Amino acid sequence: MSFQFTTRCPHLLPFRSLFDVNRLPARWPTCIRNVSSDTALTSKKLAISPNRSDLKATEPLALARLPTSSILRTLLLGAFFSSPILFTPGFALLKKISNSPSRLLNPDQNPILRAIVKPLVYDQFCAGTNKPEIQARMAQIKSLGFAGVILCYGQEIQIPMSDPSVLNHGHNTTNQHLDQELEQWKQGNLETLDMLGKGDWLGMKLTGAGEQVKDALLEGNDPPPAFLDAMDTILQKTLLNNTRIWIDAEQQILQPTIDRWTINLMSKYNRDGQAIVYNTLQAYLKDSRQKIESQLQRAHQDGWTLAIKLVRGAYIENDIRSRIHDTKADTDTSYNSIVRDLLSGTITGVPSGPAFPQMHLFLAGHNAISVAKASKLVRELQDQGTLKVLPEFGQLQGMADQLGCELLQHGEDAVRDGMEGKGKKILVPKVYKCLTWGSVQQCMQYLVRRAVENHGATGAVKDGMPALVRELRRRGIDALMGRGGERSSAATGG
Repeated sequence: MSFQFTTRCPHLLPFRSLFDVNRLPARWPTCIRNVSSDTALTSKKLAISPNRSDLKATEPLALARLPTSSILRTLLLGAFFSSPILFTPGFALLKKISNSPSRLLNPDQNPILRAIVKPLVYDQFCAGTNKPEIQARMAQIKSLGFAGVILCYGQEIQIPMSDPSVLNHGHNTTNQHLDQELEQWKQGNLETLDMLGKGDWLGMKLTGAGEQVKDALLEGNDPPPAFLDAMDTILQKTLLNNTRIWIDAEQQILQPTIDRWTINLMSKYNRDGQAIVYNTLQAYLKDSRQKIESQLQRAHQDGWTLAIKLVRGAYIENDIRSRIHDTKADTDTSYNSIVRDLLSGTITGVPSGPAFPQMHLFLAGHNAISVAKASKLVRELQDQGTLKVLPEFGQLQGMADQLGCELLQHGEDAVRDGMEGKGKKILVPKVYKCLTWGSVQQCMQYLVRRAVENHGATGAVKDGMPALVRELRRRGIDALMGRGGERSSAATGG
């Protein structure tokens, strides 16, 4: 007799292969039915695009790095994101919490709400609420083989595009309050730097500096002097700690000014081939290629080093839709073609070949096919001696954790193969994880965006879940047999 989880309980589908269906108790719910074998889960449904085959081959060892708690949360949240029955009311509640001034809906003040949100959602995507939590999470990530972390202070301001008062800036806010907002942001970023190690990154959002900075960004003004003083203090400490900063992209009504301010900071601090400040480029915007071309041209002409974090984009729910590519396929083409032209040094408006300007590139993304293409292209260009930029890779904590581990395993395999071959030196891109820290309430806007991204990538979420189930089942069998379950990076060759 065979069974299948039917569509009457679609939220349970990802977990079906956990069970030996021939031993299910009679009391199990009616969504488990006796069905014919031709409707069972087939290998065809589990197949991964051949474009991802290079990374896919590393899957078993890669997944062995992940903590069991992370796998369980990923499976639980995967069921949530892929089920309309669960996601619609759950997402509505998350949005309500993120925008509500009510103490009842503040997870930092409501212990019952905190007991739900923190372990299930916050702990999946965020670093922690205090220094001991954050340092423990960072140590865990580095023990898996990641080169380091990007740690972001969670304070930010999001502007609802549907609000007609969006241009009615905070003129009623007192100067004392504005100074307090900026000081809190500065101290939060300095505290973040204190928790970072050599080679780690500080991620920052400029709107976190408060209403005065937000208003200057909206109006296209120069940065307030107090903000420049705060940035100088932060950047001096960044240099002293041998760390780096990336300045996040935000909503398009703010982004032109964010770009201008960030370019000015890069022209000051990114000198002599060194990159301290990174700007963020969103490939889902129609003008993304024009931006990279103009910024690289300016850096080349003025003698400083351009540093770019390339992402697809995360504000589609709260941004100007006409500026975003019409289809996902257009965004994929935009992202992949920019990566190709930067790695091969074929950007319009600057010298190509050996004279291509020195720059730094961080590829942030969760699209497995794009990451596999970029990783493969790095190896091919390196073999040909024509690689112009050695990128670094990174994913957000809690998103595409499997992909990050596959990149690590792929790199370790490449180094081993190089050592066993002709002894040619292999340059392997470093891989990082990005985490936001702060109180649960401070991080709610960030968590809402993660929910939107995961729900929008339901297909990819489902594709990755069978492999996680297989890994979880392997660990269960190993535990029963008295063998170890999770494997450290040392055990996997790292």
